[in-house]
Amino acid sequence: MKKILASALIIVSAIALSGCTPNMYDGLKSSCGEFKSGKEIERVTVSEDLSKMPTVKFQTPIDSAKPKLQTTVIVEGQGPKITGGQFVTWEYAVFSGTDISEITKTAFDGTNSAQQMIPAKGDLCTALAGVREGSRIALLVPSEVAGTSSTGVPAAQIWVFDIKKVFLPRAIGSVKPAENGMPTVVRDVNGKPAVTIPKGDEPTEFRKAVVVEGSGDVVKKDQSVIVHYSGFLWDGTLFDSSWDSDPTTFVVSTSNVIPGFMKTLEGAKVGSQIIAVIPPDMAYGATGQGSVPANATLVFIVDILGIVK
Repeated sequence: MKKILASALIIVSAIALSGCTPNMYDGLKSSCGEFKSGKEIERVTVSEDLSKMPTVKFQTPIDSAKPKLQTTVIVEGQGPKITGGQFVTWEYAVFSGTDISEITKTAFDGTNSAQQMIPAKGDLCTALAGVREGSRIALLVPSEVAGTSSTGVPAAQIWVFDIKKVFLPRAIGSVKPAENGMPTVVRDVNGKPAVTIPKGDEPTEFRKAVVVEGSGDVVKKDQSVIVHYSGFLWDGTLFDSSWDSDPTTFVVSTSNVIPGFMKTLEGAKVGSQIIAVIPPDMAYGATGQGSVPANATLVFIVDILGIVK
């Protein structure tokens, strides 16, 4: 499959995001607890105007040896919470705990917002779990996490984030009964799917079915979508999956994905899990690709996690 590669950090120009209604997130539980504050971060003053670059004030230097990772909410949003194992889009600014100098930042005007994968565990997840979309937050990042300053001396940092969008970590919605003749899907506790292929001849026509029906926006042609996916041969062999790494971004266009995969994405609701049976003429045809042999019928299971317009 031709695809758009998703890196750990993607800069998105003039980004606008949509796709999930907050109630879809109600059933999600945090994979790493919830953020904790502390007296050091509560002493940091951060401006509250979300339309402007944040300004910060605090007494310097922050003792890099004492504080643990701490988070405080400056402006609380009303959107879904970060739970881990998902992408977020944010604006950010990083300040030295030694002299309040700026280390790095985005423009805070939507022109170079950053898209970041929040792991299901670890420091970043611990610092952000429970923070709502639409919030401005400040983190005190100790030297053991932040690393050293330009002079090579361990130094704490203050990170400020405006959380613009929280994507789903997996499909979530109402589970639908399996359709007759279609492969069936089972999921582990984290949502990772496996498939059981029915006995009989390989299908010769494209079919797709909703396994889990979400309640978000409908995916349209030429949009960029963030998905988790697994691809199987008709004998049940897994040949490709995003579940072993991070969700992936695809453009819903035949110039970016095989025709059958485009048809799988188009018309699906955010939050849904879709299963599709794709015949060779809508996949890799008589040539195959990589571990996909020639004239292979494919089965894809796709979780629609959000739309990046």
